Amino acid sequence: MRRWGHTDDPLLMAVGILSAKWILRIMSVLTQGPARFSGIRAAIPAVSANILTARLRDLEEAGIICKEMLPPPANCQVYALTDLGEAARPVLVAIEQWASCFADAEYRRGQAVKDSGAASHSRTAT
Repeated sequence: MRRWGHTDDPLLMAVGILSAKWILRIMSVLTQGPARFSGIRAAIPAVSANILTARLRDLEEAGIICKEMLPPPANCQVYALTDLGEAARPVLVAIEQWASCFADAEYRRGQAVKDSGAASHSRTAT
Protein backbone atom coordinates (compact mmCIF):
# COMPACT_ATOMS: atom_id res chain seq x y z
CA MET A 1 0.00 0.00 0.00
CA ARG A 2 1.30 3.43 -0.88
CA ARG A 3 2.05 5.49 2.19
CA TRP A 4 2.72 8.78 0.41
CA GLY A 5 -0.85 9.71 -0.24
CA HIS A 6 -3.69 8.87 -2.53
CA THR A 7 -3.95 11.75 -4.93
CA ASP A 8 -4.02 12.44 -8.63
CA ASP A 9 -1.77 15.46 -8.15
CA PRO A 10 1.80 14.49 -9.15
CA LEU A 11 3.34 17.29 -7.07
CA LEU A 12 1.53 16.15 -3.92
CA MET A 13 2.57 12.55 -4.60
CA ALA A 14 6.21 13.60 -4.97
CA VAL A 15 6.09 15.73 -1.83
CA GLY A 16 4.43 12.86 0.00
CA ILE A 17 7.28 10.44 -0.66
CA LEU A 18 10.15 12.94 -0.51
CA SER A 19 8.99 14.53 2.74
CA ALA A 20 9.17 11.30 4.73
CA LYS A 21 12.02 11.49 7.23
CA TRP A 22 15.36 10.18 5.91
CA ILE A 23 14.18 9.76 2.28
CA LEU A 24 16.26 12.65 0.91
CA ARG A 25 19.35 11.52 2.87
CA ILE A 26 18.98 7.97 1.57
CA MET A 27 18.60 9.19 -2.00
CA SER A 28 21.60 11.48 -1.54
CA VAL A 29 23.72 8.52 -0.40
CA LEU A 30 22.60 6.52 -3.44
CA THR A 31 23.56 9.32 -5.84
CA GLN A 32 27.13 8.29 -4.98
CA GLY A 33 26.41 4.85 -6.45
CA PRO A 34 24.88 1.54 -5.38
CA ALA A 35 25.25 0.78 -1.68
CA ARG A 36 24.65 -2.08 0.69
CA PHE A 37 22.24 -1.66 3.59
CA SER A 38 25.19 -1.43 5.97
CA GLY A 39 26.80 1.27 3.83
CA ILE A 40 23.66 3.37 3.82
CA ARG A 41 23.29 2.90 7.57
CA ALA A 42 26.91 3.93 8.12
CA ALA A 43 26.38 7.06 6.01
CA ILE A 44 23.29 7.99 8.07
CA PRO A 45 24.11 6.80 11.60
CA ALA A 46 21.11 8.54 13.19
CA VAL A 47 18.58 6.35 11.37
CA SER A 48 17.53 3.10 13.02
CA ALA A 49 17.70 -0.18 11.10
CA ASN A 50 13.90 -0.56 11.24
CA ILE A 51 13.23 2.91 9.88
CA LEU A 52 15.89 2.52 7.18
CA THR A 53 14.28 -0.76 6.11
CA ALA A 54 10.86 0.89 5.93
CA ARG A 55 12.16 3.88 3.95
CA LEU A 56 14.01 1.62 1.50
CA ARG A 57 10.77 -0.30 0.97
CA ASP A 58 8.90 2.98 0.38
CA LEU A 59 11.47 4.05 -2.20
CA GLU A 60 11.34 0.64 -3.88
CA GLU A 61 7.55 0.69 -3.97
CA ALA A 62 7.66 4.16 -5.52
CA GLY A 63 10.07 2.91 -8.20
CA ILE A 64 12.81 5.31 -7.10
CA ILE A 65 15.30 2.63 -6.07
CA CYS A 66 15.79 -1.06 -6.78
CA LYS A 67 17.66 -3.96 -5.19
CA GLU A 68 20.40 -5.53 -7.27
CA MET A 69 22.53 -8.59 -6.65
CA LEU A 70 26.20 -8.09 -7.35
CA PRO A 71 27.87 -10.97 -9.15
CA PRO A 72 30.47 -13.15 -7.41
CA PRO A 73 32.88 -12.70 -5.76
CA ALA A 74 30.93 -9.86 -4.10
CA ASN A 75 27.64 -11.79 -4.21
CA CYS A 76 25.76 -9.24 -2.11
CA GLN A 77 22.60 -7.20 -2.41
CA VAL A 78 22.84 -3.46 -3.03
CA TYR A 79 20.37 -0.65 -3.43
CA ALA A 80 20.61 1.65 -6.44
CA LEU A 81 18.67 4.51 -7.96
CA THR A 82 16.42 3.56 -10.86
CA ASP A 83 16.07 5.79 -13.92
CA LEU A 84 13.27 7.55 -12.05
CA GLY A 85 15.56 8.02 -9.05
CA GLU A 86 18.36 9.30 -11.28
CA ALA A 87 15.92 11.81 -12.77
CA ALA A 88 15.62 13.32 -9.28
CA ARG A 89 19.39 13.95 -9.06
CA PRO A 90 19.17 17.62 -10.17
CA VAL A 91 16.39 18.18 -7.64
CA LEU A 92 18.50 16.64 -4.86
CA VAL A 93 21.50 18.78 -5.81
CA ALA A 94 19.32 21.91 -5.82
CA ILE A 95 17.80 21.03 -2.42
CA GLU A 96 21.25 20.35 -0.94
CA GLN A 97 22.55 23.70 -2.25
CA TRP A 98 19.51 25.54 -0.91
CA ALA A 99 19.79 23.75 2.44
CA SER A 100 23.42 24.83 2.73
CA CYS A 101 22.46 28.46 2.05
CA PHE A 102 19.58 28.19 4.51
CA ALA A 103 21.82 26.72 7.22
CA ASP A 104 24.38 29.50 6.67
CA ALA A 105 21.66 32.15 6.90
CA GLU A 106 20.26 30.58 10.08
CA TYR A 107 23.74 30.52 11.62
CA ARG A 108 24.31 34.19 10.72
CA ARG A 109 20.87 35.09 12.07
CA GLY A 110 21.64 33.25 15.30
CA GLN A 111 24.99 35.02 15.61
CA ALA A 112 23.30 38.40 15.06
CA VAL A 113 20.78 37.63 17.80
CA LYS A 114 23.58 36.59 20.18
CA ASP A 115 25.57 39.71 19.33
CA SER A 116 22.60 42.04 19.82
CA GLY A 117 21.75 40.31 23.09
CA ALA A 118 25.31 40.65 24.35
CA ALA A 119 25.40 44.33 23.36
CA SER A 120 22.06 44.93 25.05
CA HIS A 121 23.21 43.11 28.19
CA SER A 122 26.46 45.08 28.40
CA ARG A 123 24.55 48.41 28.11
CA THR A 124 22.18 47.48 30.95
CA ALA A 125 25.07 46.30 33.14
CA THR A 126 26.73 49.73 33.17
